[in-house]
Amino acid sequence: MSSYKDRFNLPITGADQTAANGYDAYVDEHLSYGANLRALFDVADAYPQAPLLNAHAAALHLAFEGAEGWASAQTYLDRINATIDQTSERERLFCQAVRAWAAYDFEGAKAALDELTVRWPADLCAIKWGQYHAFNLGDAAALLRFGERARIAHENAPYAHGMIAFALEQNHRLEEAEEEGLRATEIAIDDAWAHHAVAHVMDAQYRPQDGARWLDHCAHTWDNKGVFIRDHNWWHAALFRLSLDQNEDAIGIFDRRLWGEWPEFPQEQIGAISMLWRLELRGAHVGERWAPIVEQVRERMNDHILPFHDLHYLYALARAGEADEAGAFLADMRKKAASANGDDDVWSAVAVPAGEAIVAFLTGRRERAAESLHGLLPSLHRIGGSHAQRHVFVETLKACTDEHDAISSRQL
Repeated sequence: MSSYKDRFNLPITGADQTAANGYDAYVDEHLSYGANLRALFDVADAYPQAPLLNAHAAALHLAFEGAEGWASAQTYLDRINATIDQTSERERLFCQAVRAWAAYDFEGAKAALDELTVRWPADLCAIKWGQYHAFNLGDAAALLRFGERARIAHENAPYAHGMIAFALEQNHRLEEAEEEGLRATEIAIDDAWAHHAVAHVMDAQYRPQDGARWLDHCAHTWDNKGVFIRDHNWWHAALFRLSLDQNEDAIGIFDRRLWGEWPEFPQEQIGAISMLWRLELRGAHVGERWAPIVEQVRERMNDHILPFHDLHYLYALARAGEADEAGAFLADMRKKAASANGDDDVWSAVAVPAGEAIVAFLTGRRERAAESLHGLLPSLHRIGGSHAQRHVFVETLKACTDEHDAISSRQL
């Protein structure tokens, strides 16, 4: 089978120059969080005999992180299965990662990408996907391992340093992370992932004023980016306003930037839930803003793909007072835990107890919630998400203990 090479001088089996150009355009969009990723579907559809193109198309659908993505990926997975034996070893490993992902074997996907990028560190797109899985698995060491490989062939390439910066921050190497993030923006001013990494550093160092100014300075470059990074960087901008006790400004960002562009997108749902959760912990009144989010969450009742997502969906249902729906959702999480491999699975060991704590918190059983959350904090990284995203559980625990202290003081 014929092959052409991509921008990194790596072969693409079953491709011609037009297909290679289309793949290169996709790689640029993926690394830069561009808004035109869907163009890859047309390329893959035109070249069903090219397993790598179809594997990346399947990956994009799976990265939607909802059941719809799994359904939409199936055509591309079928093409992978029909052609995988005719491809190169590097491409086979990427196809293997995507097939494991589609089978909900996220560790297997990460392992295949780990092997691929050790042997072919020039494949920056595979490194990016490796970091995606490491992040969702709460594996900070792997996140950095993938990031460091980007240095081997991409020391001065756009978007590589942003990947390294975020990995360093998640490993608490904050000064290095900020330096890498700033270097990334020198290479590519629109590196929105680098903007995000530097914001994480400023959040971790409790520099909310610096963080708000930094993101305001960068925001003009996000207009032509994809929904995820725009939503998420504005989420960080709102988070800094919360740290500055500017709740109304945070609500303004929520209304303009965090909800309504693509309500069906799980990541938009997660960001919106997370922000309203934090606002209410600070005593803010959010009016009817929960209602449209809960309507979307009802469409996620049977997904149970990522524990980080499930805990946010559960919070929205329980916060809305939907006791039956929240109870059913938590029961399904328990079924997911029971069907997983091993007693130490993240669903049984962390996600379900955290879900029970959320329900306890929202139904007035604050001591029960506090006891559970306190015991879970050391292992909470396993649900995925970043330090900043998971901090809402710390804030929830604090709300429980503050209320307990207040009750105790009134009883004295």
